[in-house]
Amino acid sequence: MNDTPSPRGFLRRPEPKAIGHSGRGEQIIEGKLHLGGLTLTGEFLDNDMPASVAAELHGFGWLDDLAAVGSPRARSVAQHHVLHWLKRHRVPHADAPEWTPAIAGRRVLHWIFHAGMILPGLDRDGAEPYFRSLDQHLTHLRATWYDCTDGLPRLEALAGLAIGAMSLRDRQAVARPALIALAEEADAMGVATLSESRAPETLLEAMALLVWAQEVADEAGLESPAELRAIIAEIAPILRSLRHADGSLPSFHGGGRGAAGRLDRCLRAAEGAALPVHGLAMGFARMARGRTTLILDAAPPPGGPAAVRAHASTLAFELTVARQPLIVNSGPGDGFGSLWAKASRATPCHSALCLEGLSSSRLNPNRQEGEPDILTERPALVWAGDCDALGNLTPPDCGPAHSTEPAHLLSGHDGWLDSHGLTHLRELWLAPDGVALQGEDSLAALDASAQSQLDRARPPEGLGFDIRFHLHPDIEARQLGQVIDLTLPTGEHWQFSHDGVGQVRLEASCLLDRGLAEPRPSRQIVLTARLQGRAIQIGWTLARSGAR
Repeated sequence: MNDTPSPRGFLRRPEPKAIGHSGRGEQIIEGKLHLGGLTLTGEFLDNDMPASVAAELHGFGWLDDLAAVGSPRARSVAQHHVLHWLKRHRVPHADAPEWTPAIAGRRVLHWIFHAGMILPGLDRDGAEPYFRSLDQHLTHLRATWYDCTDGLPRLEALAGLAIGAMSLRDRQAVARPALIALAEEADAMGVATLSESRAPETLLEAMALLVWAQEVADEAGLESPAELRAIIAEIAPILRSLRHADGSLPSFHGGGRGAAGRLDRCLRAAEGAALPVHGLAMGFARMARGRTTLILDAAPPPGGPAAVRAHASTLAFELTVARQPLIVNSGPGDGFGSLWAKASRATPCHSALCLEGLSSSRLNPNRQEGEPDILTERPALVWAGDCDALGNLTPPDCGPAHSTEPAHLLSGHDGWLDSHGLTHLRELWLAPDGVALQGEDSLAALDASAQSQLDRARPPEGLGFDIRFHLHPDIEARQLGQVIDLTLPTGEHWQFSHDGVGQVRLEASCLLDRGLAEPRPSRQIVLTARLQGRAIQIGWTLARSGAR
C-alpha cells in the first residue's frame, strides 16, 4: 500500500454514524472544548495534556458534537481543526500517544463519518492531505493493530482499518482481510471479554463498531463474515436487558447513558428474536412493569485491569418511568478531572446503602504516588434473584413487563462483613402497572462470628448509615415532613415515603454526563438511621401520587 498513490476519494458518500451533543458543539464553535476537567481554547490540538485527555482530543470524537449543530459555522470549525492537525502530523510516529492504534482507528472513523463537514469547499489539492493521511493511517493500523489490548481498543483499531479500507477508492484489496480480522478478533474475545469492565456503555461502544462495519460492508456489497453477525446477535440480548424505558443505559462502572439513539440503532441491526437475556446481564438484574424499568447492580465490581474504573455501586439501582429517568447514579466523573473521577466511584454517589464514611468496596489503601486507584476490597458474595417454595434463591426472572403480577427481587452483599460483620439485604417490589416501587433495606450480623465483629466495630451511639436515592436533574423535589414530593417534567407527581425507622432529608447532588461541560446540579433523597443492635430493617415506598 505504501507504493501506491493516495486514494482519489471515497467509493460512496460517507454518512455520519454518530451524532453528539449540540450544547457541546456550540461551545466548540465558541472556541472552548471541555475534556477531562480541562477547558481547551484556541488551537487546542497544540496543547500537551494527560494521556486520557489526549486520547479523547486526538480521537476526534468531538466532531460528533459539531455534527449535532450542523451549521455552516460548525462545518468551518471542524474543517479548520482537521486541516490544522494534518499540518502538524504529516508522518505517523508509532511511539506518539496520538498514534496509539486505538486512537488512530477512532480518528479514521470520525474523519470518514464526518467527511461531509471536513471536505466541502476544498478542491482536489486542498483535499489531498486528508486522503493521504487516511491512507497513512491504514498502513499504520495494518502494522500495529495487534499491539492493542483485547477489548474495545483492539476493536477500534480494526474497525478503523476495515471501514477505512471499505470506504476509500483503490483500497478494496485491504478491505476484505481487515473485515475478516475484525470479525475473528471479536469472536475470539467473545462477550465475556467485551463485558469485563461491567460498564454497559463500553459494551454498547463495542457493538456500535461491529454494527458500523457491518453496515459499511453491506453498502460496499461485501459479504459480512458469519462471526461478525453472530457476535452482534450475541451482544444484543444483553444490551436489551440493560435498556431503560427511555432508550438509554444505566450509568455504572465508569460508563454513561450512551449517545442518544445509539442503543436502539444497534439493536435494530441485530439478527434474531428481540428478547433480553435470562437472569443477570453483565451482572445486572432488571425489573420492568408497565413503562417503568429498574436496573440493579447485582455483582461485585470488576477486577483486573477494569478495576481502575470500577465503582463501589453494589446493589445500587436506577429507575426510569416512561421517557423520564427518576432515580439515577451520579455517573462517570472521569470527564471532569481527578477529584470528580475519584469521588464518583464511591458508594455515596450511587443510589445505594452506605455505611457512615465507608463504601461497599474500597480503593487500595497503600497506593504509592503515581499508582492508579484500584478497588482492592470488594464484596466476596453478591446475589440477586427470588426464592422458590423451599426458600432457595433462584436466578432473577421478573417476567414480562406486561405481567399482572408484581416484579420481585431479593438481593444482598457482604461488603462490610470483614469490617463490621454486616450483610446488606435489599428487597424490591415493582407494581404490575409500574407506578409504585416498594423497598426494604436491611443490615444484619447473621452469625455469632459476625455479631462479635459488629459488637467490636459499632460505636456506643450506634452505627450510622444512609440510603441514598439520587434524582435526575429534571425532577423537582420538596420535603413535606417525612415525605418527599417529586414533580416530573410532565407534571406527574410521585412521592417518597418510609416506615419511620429512619429520618429523611433532601441534599444536593449532581449528574456527571460527559456530554456536558460541567456537572449538572440535582438533588438526592437521603434516608438516615443508626444500627443500635444486631439488625435493622427500613421500608420505603416510591409511588405515583394516588397509585398506592
